[in-house]
This record gives sequence, C-alpha cells and structure tokens, in this order.
Amino acid sequence: MFWTIFQSLCEEKGIRPHAVLKELNISSGSASHWKTGTIPNGEILRKISDYFDISIEQLMYGDEISIRPSVKKREQMFKTMYATPQRWASLRRGDVVEVETILNIMKYVNCSLHFLNSISVTEYAPEKEYDEKILSNNEILFDILDIMDACADSDAFRDLQIQLSRIVLYHLGKKGYNEQKLSDTKHFENAKLHFLFSGNPNRDKTKNYGLNFSDLATIRHLTGLSYQYMFTGIEKTTG
Repeated sequence: MFWTIFQSLCEEKGIRPHAVLKELNISSGSASHWKTGTIPNGEILRKISDYFDISIEQLMYGDEISIRPSVKKREQMFKTMYATPQRWASLRRGDVVEVETILNIMKYVNCSLHFLNSISVTEYAPEKEYDEKILSNNEILFDILDIMDACADSDAFRDLQIQLSRIVLYHLGKKGYNEQKLSDTKHFENAKLHFLFSGNPNRDKTKNYGLNFSDLATIRHLTGLSYQYMFTGIEKTTG
C-alpha cells in the first residue's frame, strides 16, 4: 500500500521515486523493501510526508490524497477560483442575431440557410460554389466567435451554435479528428460530442449544446488549426 501511494505521489510531482530518495538522503535500497510491503520508520515517513506536503496518515493510507493537492496545485486552484467570478461576469447573453449577420455567416461558412436553422440536419455539406474573397472580411469571423462565446438565451441561438459547431467538427474530421480522437484527448464533454455528431439528445439537457469559445480555443491549442480553418476548411486568407 505504501509503495503504491509513494509511486502515485512521485508521478503527480513528475519525478522518479529514486530521485526523491536521493534528494531526501534515503538509501536507494529502501525501495526494494517497500515494494514487498515494508513500511518505512517514522523518521523516513516524516521526511517523505513533508516533501509531498501531506500528513503521515495520508502517506500510509491514501484516504485523502485526492482531495489534498500539493502547495503548488493549491495555489493554482485558488487562482482559478478567484478568476472564475470574473469569467462569469464577462459572459454575455445570446438571444437574437440580426438577419444581415446570419446571411454573412452563411456565406462565410459556405452552408445553406436551412442547415443553420435546422439542428435535425446533423451532417454538414459545403455548397458547391464558394467565393474565397469573403475570407478577407475578418468581421464575420469575429461575429461567429462572439456567437460561440455567448450563453444561449433562446432556442434559435442555441441551434445556431450547434450547427456552427457541426461545421467545425466536419473540418476537424478532414484532419483526422473524429469523435473518438477528440474524446480521447479528455478535454471535451463526451456526451456533448456524441450529441453533436449523432444528433441524439442526452437526458441531461445541459449536454445538448454546441461548442463554446473555450472548446474552440482548446481545439486550436491541440491541433494548431486556425479559427478560420475550423469554420471554412481553408487554411489561409486570400485577398
């Protein structure tokens, strides 16, 4: 039990067990005894518990390890907690999108108006003709990102986010990022992904939404693909 917990703590800290022993001036041969179930003496337990910033009881029994992070992780956690209210305060309601904006978006993402308005249509199919000159109008892309960043306050707005998300998933698929590969990254809600790909709603209605801006930013980080590519399938702007 002790050895298993010790190994897990080392993995969380990103350091090899023998490196910890060396740093704490503990005999490297101790590890072989611990692997067979031997528990270190009190002095060694104290050194190791101090090193990982946990109690000796946690080190031996592991009953609270998952809920007591290291000092560094606690600091990161508190910073996130302090920042969260500011993020909530900055969120905007998404209710009505002007018709002119919808028409511009329709041209930019190369889809039909029927597709944008119909979440029952789960498979995106690009229109045959596309004028790439529209890509030079960055304001349309900014409008799309604004829509994806807002909290849907109407069914129509939610449907628009869903269909725009399906366009993103279509273009990601062209790069080999299918549902399974995106799910395997552990960065996305699997139930939401399945809903977007299949059209089958979840019992938990909070999972029946499109990708949000944080999802898009994560995709950009993971894949290196631009926001323009996500919505158009074209990698660079033409003049």
